[in-house]
Amino acid sequence: MLIAAAFLLNSAGNFVLGVALSAILGPAEFGRYATVALAALTLAGSTFDWLRFSTIRFSGDPSRQASFAASLEAAYLAVALGLYACAGLLWALGLNFGLGPTLILLTPLLTVAISRVDYSAAQFRARDLSRPFALIFALRQVFCFAAVAGVAWFKRDATATVAAMAVANLAASIALSPAMRVPGARLSAAKLADVWRFLVYAKPIVASFVLFALISLINRQVALAKIGAAQTGEFSLAFDLSQRLFQSLYALPEILLFQIALRRDREQGRAAAEAQLALNAALSLAVFLPIAVGYFALGPTFERLIVPSAYRGDFSRLSLALAPGLICYGGLIIAVNPVFQLAQRTWPVTAGAAVALLTDIGLLAFGGASRSVDGLAHAYSISLMVAGVIGVAAAFRRKAVRPSSRDLAALVVAVASMAAAVRPFNGLASPLAAAAAGVSLGGSLYLAILFAFDFAGGRGFLIGKLRAWRGAVA
Repeated sequence: MLIAAAFLLNSAGNFVLGVALSAILGPAEFGRYATVALAALTLAGSTFDWLRFSTIRFSGDPSRQASFAASLEAAYLAVALGLYACAGLLWALGLNFGLGPTLILLTPLLTVAISRVDYSAAQFRARDLSRPFALIFALRQVFCFAAVAGVAWFKRDATATVAAMAVANLAASIALSPAMRVPGARLSAAKLADVWRFLVYAKPIVASFVLFALISLINRQVALAKIGAAQTGEFSLAFDLSQRLFQSLYALPEILLFQIALRRDREQGRAAAEAQLALNAALSLAVFLPIAVGYFALGPTFERLIVPSAYRGDFSRLSLALAPGLICYGGLIIAVNPVFQLAQRTWPVTAGAAVALLTDIGLLAFGGASRSVDGLAHAYSISLMVAGVIGVAAAFRRKAVRPSSRDLAALVVAVASMAAAVRPFNGLASPLAAAAAGVSLGGSLYLAILFAFDFAGGRGFLIGKLRAWRGAVA
């Protein structure tokens, strides 16, 4: 529970910080900051995430923990040095991609800093170290709110804000570095064979992340070049806040439920692990879908409640345009990717991402999507929907890993009913009252329908627990 609570609080902190920075910096400077942050996240995904995924998949094996930790750390240091060397080369050649030389040098620093915190957290989770896991995220939030928000307030400058963000993340990772140490995990114990195994396993997943990130980065750069910094900032806020909310919902099943499937694979065999994956998918979708759909259904309410006035109007409209794609991407991450990860056969994820990227480029080049931020949002959404169709078709050919049709039907009915029930609350004068009514009524209706359908055996489980409690009391 501590791990789940820490992760959710970290995600909430990132969400609030994004809103605060958008208000402090204003649309134009926030557009520059958000573009650099997205570039850093894309670099982090392409250069370091294969180590994070490998940590999650392999570091839970106690028999080779020291060897794996040494190999992972050696690979991390090599990638960091390579990234700095490439950034220095770009700076020397005078290539700055419209960001300026200072931001070109700061982008890899931010990449390394963010990646170090996430990689450290993955190590703690794989080794069941819940306190360091919670502490590193807590320190990140404390440092970010103290330093990043403060620098943004006094400087009102994207460059200074990026620098502060990098320092805040580095400080959190350095503070927890003693807890990262594994006895016997010296760099000399690193094995090239292990590094190659990690690369072969995780690189297709990482490649797919990079391709998906390229879609948003290309669309962001098109907006900056053709539409202007202010509208890019408006587009960035709608995308970034929605993505930050969903990232917590994407990653929590990976942090908690996928570890259960891996443990069942080691202890009980592949059939038990596949059955666990089917259950994980149903449970993950049951958490993800109502929050995602509710967020978009109550978009105008949340806009009035949390979005700075300079962004209102555009925010809810653009968020709604992004909704289908972000929901499909969430389904890919929480229900489809684990199937390929368990089988250590992850190339179909990359294939779907490649088709999505080609779809986006085609819409930009031939569909007129580059003419407005609305067109860019629709292009992004359509591209991810295409990837979702491909991923589901590839992953669920085998019945053993599919959620039950009855459970999926219950989810569809419950989510649709909830969305229809909460949408009228957007008309209430008080956004706080609208949000409270929407969450309480919509949540109650959603849970009641799942209970009526006995979703994932939940009704039978609860009734059994209640009878056992009554028997114990009697």
